[in-house]
Amino acid sequence: MMKKFTVIKPGTSLLAVAAMLLAASGCEQVPEKTDVKADHQWRYLFDGETLHGWTGANGSQVGEAWQVINGNLVLTDGGAGDIVTADQFADFELELEWKISEGGNSGIIYRVAGDNAPVWMSGMEYQVLDNSAFPNLEKLSHSAGSVFDMYAPNEDEVKPAGEFNKTRIRVEDGKVEHWLNGNMVVSYELWSEDWDTRLANSKFSSYPEFARSESGFIALQDHGDKVWYRNIRIREL
Repeated sequence: MMKKFTVIKPGTSLLAVAAMLLAASGCEQVPEKTDVKADHQWRYLFDGETLHGWTGANGSQVGEAWQVINGNLVLTDGGAGDIVTADQFADFELELEWKISEGGNSGIIYRVAGDNAPVWMSGMEYQVLDNSAFPNLEKLSHSAGSVFDMYAPNEDEVKPAGEFNKTRIRVEDGKVEHWLNGNMVVSYELWSEDWDTRLANSKFSSYPEFARSESGFIALQDHGDKVWYRNIRIREL
């Protein structure tokens, strides 16, 4: 049986030589660096063990009722205050899972400005809610997955209280998507004519800084009810 020889031309790079030798040996080729980089675009905002990377609103200390329990970031009781990321984000894709207590209310607020005002005065809110048992659900733009008081979800995709939901928020070039359990439930464009009309008719019309920041913090809301968050990860676009 004749042996096969690999011919390497002068000037061939070391990376190319390694690939040729691997191919000749029958081994699988090592992924290119671009593939490795793609696998690392996501980064976790919650490590499942500590509150590293989070602060209280406006740089304050995280309230004691925000605790890490069995790999979940849990608000165990109201009064702890909202928490925000240490970093700011402009265009991004955020994924996480959440579950809410019966009749409970919370929110994921994004592009929060770095001032001393409450987070909801500047950032848009992805509503976290137990739709079926919340006692004061006034309109659909207050239901789970909505842009609070601005855009109602096109379908009710939320799971019952006590079950985890999967959320994705995508913000890119002014276009925003809210996803809930694998379905896109809201799509809107910041500062469009439709946005301006809805803003004028919302509770935020009297807050000049609302949704004006092109980058900002991400906040988890203390609305007084027990809520669980996990698998919080983000990639910048």
